[in-house]
Order: sequence, then C-alpha cells, then structure tokens
Amino acid sequence: MRIRRGLGVGATALISGVALVFPLAGISGAPGGIPWKSSVPFTETVFDSGTSESVTLSGTEALSLHVTGDVITGWTASLKATVHHTVGVGGTSGGSYKAKGTDTLTASFHPGPPTTPTTYQATFRLIPPGPPCRANDSPSPCFNPSTVLVPVTITLNADGSVGSVQVGHSN
Repeated sequence: MRIRRGLGVGATALISGVALVFPLAGISGAPGGIPWKSSVPFTETVFDSGTSESVTLSGTEALSLHVTGDVITGWTASLKATVHHTVGVGGTSGGSYKAKGTDTLTASFHPGPPTTPTTYQATFRLIPPGPPCRANDSPSPCFNPSTVLVPVTITLNADGSVGSVQVGHSN
C-alpha cells in the first residue's frame, strides 16, 4: 500500500515549520516599522560637579525608539531621548536647576529575540542657579552647565516591540 501526500500537505508542513522557527520576522518593530514614542515622567538624583551637590530632578523624558532587523540577521535600536519640563532642587543649596537637551543613542542585538534589557546612557545639560561664568568675570560665584546622566532602560519583546521602559535609577 502506497500513501501519496500531495504538494499542498508538504508545502503546508514546510511553511508551518518555518513559522515555528522564525515566527518573529516581519512583526512590528521590524525594518520599516513605525517608531515607538512615549513621554515618561521621572525623578532622578544626579550630581552636579560644577556646584558639588546632589540635585533631585523631576520632569518628563520624551522617547522615540526605532527598531530594525529580525531574528535571523540581528537587531538595531535607535533611541532619541529629550527632557521636557525638567527641573531640580539642589540638595545642599536648595537652588533651582534646569535640565535640557536631546541625546540619540544606538544599540545592536545579535540574531535571535532582542529580549535582553538595554540601558542607554542618555546625557543632558544641567543648568545651575545663578549667572553663567564669562571670560572676564570677577571671582564671585558663577557656574557653567554640567553634563548629567539620566539612564533609560528598555526591554524589547521577542518581536522587537517595546516591552518595558524605565527612566533613571530610582523609578
């Protein structure tokens, strides 16, 4: 007795097997995908080297993440982070600070699901209270902006879409 399987059964089995092995290629977050955007409120304590004090910042970080790639060739994630309405209070002086700026960072992932949490070291300008220093200023206190780090940790789902986001260390 001979059993014949038609081309349809074999093709269906092959397609099903490929779908099980590579179920994630072409899902959201794959090449040509629409960037994920969100505004994330945060509170973070940073150190201002110019004034030698800790500053507690509160504000919003606007994030735009564009993921390209697939499980076969690997993934690239490009993050644009911008602080909005971010102000701080000096821990010693009680002075009012402002944080400003935008940072663009990139991460690469090996082939397979990109599910490892990735921390992007986003840096911004921290503007202290008081006048900025000028070339011919008298020795009175003046302070220039310094650079501070407000990290963003993003975990992607297996298909390259955003699973979770944390801004700063303290959230």
